Amino acid sequence: MNQVLANIIYFLFVIFIFCTLWKFMGLMWNAYVPWNVTTDLLTIFVVTPILIVVSFILSSLSFRVIRSSK
Repeated sequence: MNQVLANIIYFLFVIFIFCTLWKFMGLMWNAYVPWNVTTDLLTIFVVTPILIVVSFILSSLSFRVIRSSK
C-alpha cells in the first residue's frame, strides 16, 4: 500500500512538473517562434516528448532528494 501511494504521488509530481514546463514553454514559444504549420509539428513531435522526459527526470530526482533527506 505504501508503494502504491508513493507511485501516485510520483505521477502527480510528474503531471505538475509537466504542466509547469508546458506553460513556460508556451510563453517562450509564443514570444520567440513564428506561428506556422512546421513549428506546430515541431512542437508536437519533438518538444512535447522532450518535456515529458524532462518532467519524469525532474520528478525522480526530487523523489530521490526527498527520500535521502529522511
